[in-house]
Amino acid sequence: MADNDLGKRLIGAQPRRTLIQLVIASVLVGAFLAFWGISPREFWSGAFNFFKGLISWLGDSVGEVVTNLLTYLLFGAAIVVPIWLVMRIINGPGRRARMDAARRD
Repeated sequence: MADNDLGKRLIGAQPRRTLIQLVIASVLVGAFLAFWGISPREFWSGAFNFFKGLISWLGDSVGEVVTNLLTYLLFGAAIVVPIWLVMRIINGPGRRARMDAARRD
């Protein structure tokens, strides 16, 4: 990809218009932050801490969900697998093939 193509994709087809939009947005956001007495450092620190806490909370929640699912899987498998194994031994491996052949006829 040529450098010019990357520049157009990043800045857009009209660089002056994009620059003016960025200047206006920067002034508005800067005024908003100054009004509330927040520095850019405080803003980014707060945003980082928020997302860090959110990811930590999600990680804890996901960990609990996975642990519960694995517990349910093991408890269920302790009942289902032996019953399946006994049924498989009783019925034999060819029963399903015989049932399928009977349905086709």
